[in-house]
Parts: sequence; structure tokens; C-alpha cells
Amino acid sequence: MPVEPTEDPYVTSLKREIAERDTRLTEADEKVRFYAASVDKVRTEYQASRERMQREAERNSAREKVKLVGGLLGVLDSLDRSLESKKGHDGSDPFVAGVQLIRSQFETALSGLGLVRFDAVGEAFDPNRHQAVTSMAVADPAQAGRVLHCLAAGVLVGDEVVRAATVVVGQGTASEDVH
Repeated sequence: MPVEPTEDPYVTSLKREIAERDTRLTEADEKVRFYAASVDKVRTEYQASRERMQREAERNSAREKVKLVGGLLGVLDSLDRSLESKKGHDGSDPFVAGVQLIRSQFETALSGLGLVRFDAVGEAFDPNRHQAVTSMAVADPAQAGRVLHCLAAGVLVGDEVVRAATVVVGQGTASEDVH
């Protein structure tokens, strides 16, 4: 019977050592993949949290602008009423010229905060943008439900209505409503 060659103990020891190192290398690779996945997850969560906080900060800033402009709108209205009361007087009054200058500067500053006035004449009546104080009969059915006159301009900051426009709305006549 043939005798099988026996393996050198040194070679056997090297093979065992290689197998142990392969096992440790596989375990280390698994740990690296686990930690890399953990880092990716934390990075993704951090980025999502950062974006969420940025959106919230932008919303808060927009709300604060609306509050600020809304609070200062009364001052602008008072300046407008002051100038309105002086209409028809001599235009050379330096006090009136000074109030006009202050009003202009003040409106420019509010515009820098996003204030935009809108005149609603011709628009379809929208209770979110318009405050109807009265209605007027109209002969043209196309004018029914539309803003005919704007008594006070509305004010927007961004897309948010700070103050609705005060308006007169067209109303169809009773004979038109029957058709």
C-alpha cells in the first residue's frame, strides 16, 4: 500500500496561521462595512436635520418679517393720512415736503423687508386677498364678482397677505341673476 506523504509541521502551521488571518481579515472587513454604513447613516441624518433646521429658520424669518411689516404698516398709513389732509394746500410747505420724504424713505425700508402693495381693481374677488366694504350693481355680467374700486391697497410680504385690499365688488342685477 502506498504511503501517503506526511505534511511538514511547519507547512501545517503556516496554513493554520493563514486560515486564522483570513478569518480575522473577514471579520475586520465586516466591521469596516458596518462602521462605514453607520457613518453614512449618521451623515444622511445630519444632512436631513440640517436641511430641516434651515427650512424652519427660513419660515421663522418670514413670519417675523410679516409681523414686523404688519406692525409698521400703521405708521405708513398715518403718514399717508397726514399727507392726504394737506392736499390742496400750497405745495411749497417745507413741513409737508419733509413728511413726503420721510414717507418715501419709510416705504423704501419696508420694501426692503419684502413689502409689496397691490391694487386689486379688475381681479376676481378673493376673500383671502380682498375685504369687500360694499358692492355695486353692474350692467356687464363679466364685472359681477370682480373688484371695481380699491379704497385701500392690499399689502403682501412674499406670498403672505399682511393686509387685505379694501374694495368695492361688482354685483349682477337681479334681472341678470334670473337668466
